[in-house]
Amino acid sequence: MINKMHLSHRGYTKNVMNRAQIELILQIAETGSFTAAGEQLHMTQPAVSRTIASVEAQLGTKLIKRDKKKGLFFTEVGERVLVILRRINSEFHKVDELIASEQGLAIGKVHVGVYKTAYTRFLPKIIRTMDERYPGLKVKLWEGTVDQIKQWLRTDCVDVGFITATDEEFDRFPFVSDEWVVVLPEHHRLAHQVSISLLDLSEESLLIEQTETKQQVQMLFQDQGLVPHVRYEMQHLETGLKMMEEGLGVVITTRQSIAGLSNESLIRQLETTETPDIKIAVRNKKEMSKATEVFIETAQSLFAETVDRP
Repeated sequence: MINKMHLSHRGYTKNVMNRAQIELILQIAETGSFTAAGEQLHMTQPAVSRTIASVEAQLGTKLIKRDKKKGLFFTEVGERVLVILRRINSEFHKVDELIASEQGLAIGKVHVGVYKTAYTRFLPKIIRTMDERYPGLKVKLWEGTVDQIKQWLRTDCVDVGFITATDEEFDRFPFVSDEWVVVLPEHHRLAHQVSISLLDLSEESLLIEQTETKQQVQMLFQDQGLVPHVRYEMQHLETGLKMMEEGLGVVITTRQSIAGLSNESLIRQLETTETPDIKIAVRNKKEMSKATEVFIETAQSLFAETVDRP
């Protein structure tokens, strides 16, 4: 197997990076540390430094810099090179998977971008099942916001991501249907209603998570020509529910977010045609690795009863 990346330069071709060097640079980007990257790849810190210096010398440019305030960071050209190296490394893994498949083995690694609701509700079961069915396939989790996951997909940091967006930027697979709900105290003035409209909530004090939920809720109100009165923003939904129990406002969230939480308050459906359905996204389904394909199939099979099939 060809194990080097070649660059043409002024009429000749020179060997720039082998696979080990590419993997080292990607580990540095992932860990943010020469030392941590070296530990992952069983290299000493001096060996890591020498390798990076050699690669940069061959390229004729700096990929990585250090600063007292910023710490370790990639240069502008380094960030662009990273995108290319991630794609090259992905192709290396596809070759590994193909060869292993010919030998009757299932190996590979899939990087998964996940936000809190998906992480807590679905990923533990998916990973356990992957471990049982495909012990040679490894799952690496990247936890962040939906916006971060979309950026990770664009730059090939992750192979697959859980998102709630409906835009056409990515190839998406159906996963779990969801809906907007309002959580309120038992004796609230709206407690008798089966469902609650955005107009009903226009004068209410709202408690909202500082996640993609905040942006989505604001858009729901704006589409109706309303301005939400957000009293408090929280990093954790559990905090909002406690504040709601103390009469500080009502919580707007999704049904999947509150599933499994110990909460005796009332839950009412929010009247809106917009749905926060959870999708599984990849940058380009035609370029998916076998490991990514297996991960998506496993996730869908485990939650088939909640997948909204087209």
